[in-house]
Amino acid sequence: MKESSNLIYYYPVSKGAPSSVGRSIFEHLLKIRDELPVDDISIFCSSNNELCIKNKFQDVNIYTEKNMRNISNGIIHIPISPHLFPNNKFLLHMYAKLKRFPLILNYHGDIRTELSFNYKNNRTLNYSYIPTYVFLPTLLRSSDQLIVHSYLFKDLVEDKYGVKNAKVIPNAVEDFWHSEEYSLIPNKEGFVEIFYHGRLSAEKGVDVLIKGFHKFMVTSNEQKAILYIAGEGPQKEYLANLVAELKLAQNVILLGNLDKYIIKGYLKKVDVAIYPSLWDNFPLSYIEAFACANCPVYFSKKAGIYDFVMMDKNRMYSFEPNIDIICDIIKNVSTGNYDERVITDQKKFARKYRWDNVVNEYIDAYSQFLP
Repeated sequence: MKESSNLIYYYPVSKGAPSSVGRSIFEHLLKIRDELPVDDISIFCSSNNELCIKNKFQDVNIYTEKNMRNISNGIIHIPISPHLFPNNKFLLHMYAKLKRFPLILNYHGDIRTELSFNYKNNRTLNYSYIPTYVFLPTLLRSSDQLIVHSYLFKDLVEDKYGVKNAKVIPNAVEDFWHSEEYSLIPNKEGFVEIFYHGRLSAEKGVDVLIKGFHKFMVTSNEQKAILYIAGEGPQKEYLANLVAELKLAQNVILLGNLDKYIIKGYLKKVDVAIYPSLWDNFPLSYIEAFACANCPVYFSKKAGIYDFVMMDKNRMYSFEPNIDIICDIIKNVSTGNYDERVITDQKKFARKYRWDNVVNEYIDAYSQFLP
């Protein structure tokens, strides 16, 4: 394993936070290409995406399934979660094992937990994930280094799947979230404004947020409040039905996917941002909100990022995600009952999770496989 001196990086092109993280890692590695401990850095991608990626990275060698036999040695890094599915990502995974190249995998979200959440809450099941569900422990243990993004996930893969080589590297966000670029969104005069952005799936707890908001509206007899929910996902229809059932159509706005400038605009203008995950890893939305919100950000203790906040000993607002507590949070914010210094602490905390800082931890992961 110590003979490899090249890095072959699987470059993801799909939508979603894990692929976005994968692209950000590569682009920041490329910025310091001459300082990397490897001799060269190459991309592996589908031949369908080769031309587009070649136009973007004109001085990077590109491998596809058509010429992968030309990979004579190298560290293989696949920065998104493994799946047992006949595609080019799984092909590269198998090629690395066949050739005995060091294989580094990232694991962003637990497939078994997510499938259970979705089936329990939505009675839906994505059958294409069943093979991965069955063989997940083998897939994870096949890596020479498994990278997870929180200590919560490190404990999970060690205890549940018998992984022995998990390394915690936190997620990070692009510098945009620390800048002053955003779309100006007008305030709703006289209203208490609440914001959430992220995936609309069962583990994110958005239904609990809506129910907590509903309780606030009822118990405080408050009609001048509005909850903005940005994002897409498998729970969107369920959440829309829940809003209708609770007669909140005038007060809960499902915004769908938004441009990042608009998301930042909402975070700059609302009274509070609330992220109520029932179970989560290291959500990018939390850091994005910490970095730019001009309001307190309340975040779930059930997310892996909570451990990093506790280690940092920062003055920030975490909570157990349930209806009563969310109702109380909104009441406190509506009366100004919070410490404004927390907004400064949020931004200070977020500055630690920029890619220029975090990318060095990936370089350390590569170095262990070098001569």
